[in-house]
This record gives sequence, C-alpha cells and structure tokens, in this order.
Amino acid sequence: MQRLTLKMLHFSCFLTGFTLFSMVFPAHADPALRWISSTQASPWQEMPIPETTPSAQGSLATPLRLDPLTTFQSIDGFGGCFNDLGWQALLALNPTNREAVLKELFAPSGANFTLGRVPLGANDFSLCWYSLDETPGDFEMHDFSIARDRHELIPFIKAAMAWQPKLGIWGVPWSPPAWMKTNNHYQGGFMKQDPKTLTAYALYFSKYVQAYRAEGLNLYAVMPQNEPVYNDNIYPQCKWSGPELNVFVRDYLVPRFQRDKLDVQVWFGTIVTRNLAEFVEPVLEDPVSNPSIVGIGYQYNGQAALLPTHQKYPDKKLSQTETECYNGENSWDQGMITFQKIIQDTAAFANSYFYWNLVLNESGRSSWNWRQNSLVTVDRRHDTSSYNPEFYSLKHFSANVLAGAKRIAVSGGPFLNVVAFLNPSGDEVVIFANDSAQVTPCELETRLSKVNFTVPARSMNTIVLHPD
Repeated sequence: MQRLTLKMLHFSCFLTGFTLFSMVFPAHADPALRWISSTQASPWQEMPIPETTPSAQGSLATPLRLDPLTTFQSIDGFGGCFNDLGWQALLALNPTNREAVLKELFAPSGANFTLGRVPLGANDFSLCWYSLDETPGDFEMHDFSIARDRHELIPFIKAAMAWQPKLGIWGVPWSPPAWMKTNNHYQGGFMKQDPKTLTAYALYFSKYVQAYRAEGLNLYAVMPQNEPVYNDNIYPQCKWSGPELNVFVRDYLVPRFQRDKLDVQVWFGTIVTRNLAEFVEPVLEDPVSNPSIVGIGYQYNGQAALLPTHQKYPDKKLSQTETECYNGENSWDQGMITFQKIIQDTAAFANSYFYWNLVLNESGRSSWNWRQNSLVTVDRRHDTSSYNPEFYSLKHFSANVLAGAKRIAVSGGPFLNVVAFLNPSGDEVVIFANDSAQVTPCELETRLSKVNFTVPARSMNTIVLHPD
C-alpha cells in the first residue's frame, strides 16, 4: 500500500492519476492514501503517490466533490453464484492452485466476496436436470434430499467458507420439481396452481432451508423463482404470473416458514422486467404480503427498475442478482460495461451485487452448450487459472467497499460513472470509470483542498482514504 502523510482535518475525497499537480494540506490528521487502477494492459495496479507541492487553487472547471454527510443506502456485500460447473472446473486444478483461486475470490485479502447465490435444484450451469425431490406425487416430501448437493454445491460453498467463514448465501429455484409443473419437465412449462401442489412446494422450501442450515451454511434468504417471466429457453425454467407468485408467498411460503419457526428472509425475485406492475406491485401492493418481503432482486432488464422501486418502496432492500452472462469472450469492453453497471446499480440504491459464473473451464460452456463469461477461467490441460476483466470489475468494489458501508453523495467531475462510499471504519472510497479512449484530467475538491490529477484511458479506478 502506498502511504502519504496529509496535514489536514478531514480529507473526504482524494486523488488518482499518473500526474499530481497541487494540494493544500492544513494540519491535523495523518491518513493513508491508496489508489488502484485497472487497464486492459495492467489490471489491479497499486499506483504510486508522488510527493506533493503546496498550491493555492486547482485550475480545472466542474470539480469532483464528495459529501460524506449526505448518506444513502447501506451495502450488504458482493459475490457470485455457486454452480456445479464452477466446482467441476476447480476440481480440475491441483489442490494448491485450487486454493489460490478460492483465496483470491473469497479471502479479505483478495476480492473479499462475502455473499453468494445458490440454485435450489438445477440451473443453467448445473450438470443435469434435477430437483431435491424427484418422486412424482410426493406431496409430503418424504423423499426430499440434498444428497446430490453434498457432492457439488455444498463442497464449493464450504471451500469458500474456509476463506470467508461468515459467508452469507441465498437460494432460488430455476424450476420446481418437474412433477409440480404443467408439462412435467424442467424445461418450459408453468407452475401448477392447485393448493395441494403449492402447499407441497412451500414445504419443499422449508426443508431446503433446514437442510442447508444443518450443514453449517449461513442461508439467510430465499427468493421464490428465477426469472418468472421466461419458460422458453434451453435450461431449467418455470413461468409464473405476478399475482400467482403473490398467492404462493402470502398464503403458502410465509405461513410455512412461520409454522416451522424459520427465521429466514423472503425476497421477491429474480425479476428481469422494468415494469413494476407485472411482478413487483402485485406483491408489494398487497397489505398482507408487503411486510413479509425484505427486498427485491433484479437482473438484466430489471436494472432499470431499481431506482423506481426505491422511490415507490423506500423501505425495501434491493439487489442486482445477476450480471449479464455475455458470450464467453471475457473481453475488456465487457468488463468495462459490467464495472459501469455496478456503479449505476449501487447509485440506484442496490444494497448488494452478484456476478453470475464465478469459475468456468476453458470451454465456458454449459451442459446445454451455452458459452458464457466467468470471473475465473480454468485451463484443465495446463492446470492453470486466469482472472478475467470482470473479476476486476467486481474486485474494485468488493475488496474496498465493506459490509455496512454507506453510499455517500458525489457530484461534478468529468466522469459519467462515479460513486462513493463511507466504510464503517471511516474509510472513504471513490470508484469511477474513465470510459474515454483518452487520458482525462480531473479536479477533485475536498472540504479543505483541491487536487488536480489525470486518469488513464479505458480504466477502472478505486481510491481509498484510510484515516489514522
């Protein structure tokens, strides 16, 4: 870490760039300054802080300003989804290399992922179609079992917990057991809506929560359905309407959890439409359902609904539950887009943010031959791993913006995508993208000083001020 002694009472926003021009340092505190910049050629670079020279004023217009006294939502954390194929990719590495990847993803000294998403049954990066009860008509869930998960998902989660012991996870089904659907298959179809099936499905969720917690896992929440608007793709899916989901949550799921005395959060998601009237309003406008819903999970096109949802339901938490999966190119341009979207989504009141595939092998392909991006790529032939651009998109946030941080106000400056946070420790964190092809000058105005600096072209940037 680069450290710089600054004689000042409160340095609420600070500098980055290859060239530092001026500062004013009133005497009082001695904080330590850290700047990390990522470009395609040099990701995650600890940038040197040159010696400073006193100067009266900065010279650039529209300075970037922070206001740490104006706070918004708290940050719960960052993470990704635990999938079968991710664990299979890691198992292809020798134990030392496998642990190195897990450490870089989950250890506080690495990306520091503190949250994770888990599929309840098969998803699009599972090894095959499956659920946790494959016996048709087993409404009492006598044959419910997580035995399969003990071979794939649970070892993956526990391997992560070796580096992040308090890792929090939440579960969501892509499809219920096939016998609960109108077409009796994991692909396509609709959820049956008869009371007997819905009662059994609520019991299915309850047994899932109890079984996962019995494994020593911190399963803190569930969502009723992944992308309920879709049932026309190649992987496990199931279509529900908003009113149907409301009936299930209100009349079956929540009462079941209450009956079984399960203290587990119920979130509503994952929603991929920006139209609140389609899914969100049927639940949150119901006076019985509303108090039981902790938050809303959005992904893909649902990103546009984050801010309107906060404005209409400010007491509900929000989560970006899945980044775009792209096409397996793992390009820098895609990484920059993801980085900017994390900025936009946290600025739109998201409390948490989840990537999709944590790890994939060199093919990047699902069991259904769909090629997608991942944070880490494992080369099975050479027993090596590589970190893709989106890994740095997430790490710029997760390594520095800690659970309990508050988003704070930020204005001005030349960057379209910028966001700032105040950590519980008092650290101030400024994160911004220079998506221009040019090195960009910027003036940063603190309460007591102005700083002129330049920012590398096409770069991700995080600046942290550590008060002593």
